[in-house]
Amino acid sequence: MSLEKRREPKGNKEEAKLEESSFRHLDFTPLNAKEVKEPSRPTKPSEIIEDLTEIEKDVLSIAENILKLKRYDADFDIEIDSESELQKYPILEKLYAKCIAKLAYKKGYSKEDIFLAIRSLEEKSWIVTNERRTKLEILTNEKLVSILNFIKDNPGIHARDEKVEKVLNITRTPFLKHMMTLERFKLIRSKKLGKSLHYFLAEVPENFDKYRVIFTNPLIPKIVESIFKEETITISKIGEALDIYAGTIQYHIKKLKELDLVKTVTNQKDDKIHLVNIELLKKYNEFFKEPDFSQLLKGL
Repeated sequence: MSLEKRREPKGNKEEAKLEESSFRHLDFTPLNAKEVKEPSRPTKPSEIIEDLTEIEKDVLSIAENILKLKRYDADFDIEIDSESELQKYPILEKLYAKCIAKLAYKKGYSKEDIFLAIRSLEEKSWIVTNERRTKLEILTNEKLVSILNFIKDNPGIHARDEKVEKVLNITRTPFLKHMMTLERFKLIRSKKLGKSLHYFLAEVPENFDKYRVIFTNPLIPKIVESIFKEETITISKIGEALDIYAGTIQYHIKKLKELDLVKTVTNQKDDKIHLVNIELLKKYNEFFKEPDFSQLLKGL
């Protein structure tokens, strides 16, 4: 029976229960979904580059061809501070010279304008020299876009997850190579939690990571549901119901406590009560759709 339904105005007993249940109404500011927009991907090249300036778009179109010139070394990762430094990096010097030749007279851009545009495109990872591609090429590549959509639909996924091969029809090694490419262009980010690297779209705030990752374990929602339905349930009974060793259940409950998803208190009868943080689950589902706790929390 839910703690909410057991409340009765009986002096100290009532106060004790209110204190216990107050855990469910904590304000988890880091998970305020109102501050976060659902990630979305533009579909047309014109939409993809709409935030770039006109000169950046012009430079980017020239960069697509220059970056593919194999005779120029592109395996470096630096930030160019001045035009004179371009001489150290032939592929960028070639891009700079080509842009001057094509754009200075035709569009009236100054050398400084062109240099600043190149530097801006590098800083925003629209140009990644050692990839020999631009971000526009990445975002119009059918395979890479499908992987980005996969990461969006499966935030927190790791390379060993069977979904990778099942959905994308690629094995772990090529998947990891694609992840490196997407991360270089700052389209995704990785976070090491435990022993695995977990992948998210770059725009997903990091304070969601630990919650999303723990829920990728299908056992965790089942434990949460068991506790929610019967707050006085023992760890051994949860283990029996789920056919899982009690020590494993205890380990996961400890992790849930560390994340403020579950709290254990003692009532006046000295019974241990496990409380589920309802507000946190609600806010979690405002951003991440799986696992869906809406049916579990229905009617509260």
